[in-house]
Amino acid sequence: MNLIRIIVIAAVIWLAYVLFKRWLAGKTQSPPGTSSRPQERMVKCAYCGVHIPESQALRNGANSYCSPEHRDAHRP
Repeated sequence: MNLIRIIVIAAVIWLAYVLFKRWLAGKTQSPPGTSSRPQERMVKCAYCGVHIPESQALRNGANSYCSPEHRDAHRP
């Protein structure tokens, strides 16, 4: 009888540990659709129309370009 009681107690403790670990892992993950970095505005290349992040765009006046070749090729 004592051996069965010890096995049942060990199983309950193990189950509580597993459930607590899952609960803790769920708390540390960010919800879907959110990211740790802020979203960046996308701009359209005036030459080919590809959208690129604003920080990577090359500017020439009011126009944005995806590469130096497109900036140089597009002369408004």
